[in-house]
Amino acid sequence: MMLNVDYKKKLMHHCIQLQQDSYQVILTSMNESQAEANAYGPPKDRYDGFRNQQLRKGQLFEKQAGQVLQNLKALNIIGETSLSKVDFGALVETDRMLFFISIGIGLIDFEGKKVAVISTQVPIYKVMHTLKSGDKFSFAGNTHTIISII
Repeated sequence: MMLNVDYKKKLMHHCIQLQQDSYQVILTSMNESQAEANAYGPPKDRYDGFRNQQLRKGQLFEKQAGQVLQNLKALNIIGETSLSKVDFGALVETDRMLFFISIGIGLIDFEGKKVAVISTQVPIYKVMHTLKSGDKFSFAGNTHTIISII
């Protein structure tokens, strides 16, 4: 399969769907946690461990939901055109791996290919940032040659 702008678009939409699914799971968990706290009733005393635990869980889910919303916002600003160098929004094919520079999801399977969906905060991005097709870079003892950038 040849990588092209259509593949990048489909990959981007897949990542958006993954984030939307994650958001729904977080909302469900947040609602369940709140329902447990409500069913438990008012705090028994100032140091009510169960109630405090449910409140902390709710705060954690709220923070996770905020991160997912930021990820969705970032994905939605990625252009659907090809890029000439490694930058945010690039789909980078190397002789060893396929990278999608967007948000930190990790390694996913997409249309029969393994794709590392990484953010601009990870060390390997900092090594390959601004490189072009044909350039080489080394990371973690492995040398990569950039075949194409979309």
